[in-house]
Amino acid sequence: MTKERLTLVAPCGIDCGTCELNMCKDNPQLLDVLVSKGIPKEKIPCNGCRSIQGDCPVIKDKCETYKCVTQKNVEFCFECDEFPCVKLQPSADRANILPHNMKVFNLCTIKREGVENFVLKSTEIKQRYYAGKMEVGNGPQSK
Repeated sequence: MTKERLTLVAPCGIDCGTCELNMCKDNPQLLDVLVSKGIPKEKIPCNGCRSIQGDCPVIKDKCETYKCVTQKNVEFCFECDEFPCVKLQPSADRANILPHNMKVFNLCTIKREGVENFVLKSTEIKQRYYAGKMEVGNGPQSK
């Protein structure tokens, strides 16, 4: 696995390597869909928040989580004494379309298994989140 691929994992635990804003570089149709949803064409494809210093194409200002990690001089949020903080708190708002509720799980996986092993599982984790079915007591189940 390349260092470039590993740096696509954001400090907050989101894997920019599996994000549509990054994947559109290999898929012109996806690029067109993203532009049609209002994402500025000049900001995509996105090369991940580390390479663009938290200037995510889908937010107005620089990412507050990225600024926080930079100020605290840590690579991932889980390395901070305040982890988990309210910036990582899950929210039901747009949980069906945004990966924000995955951050703490992702960060705990990175802490436990390392970023390289996380990247190997990242697509499966994302699919389980978006396509899995919640089974009370057993967590999300793959379809």
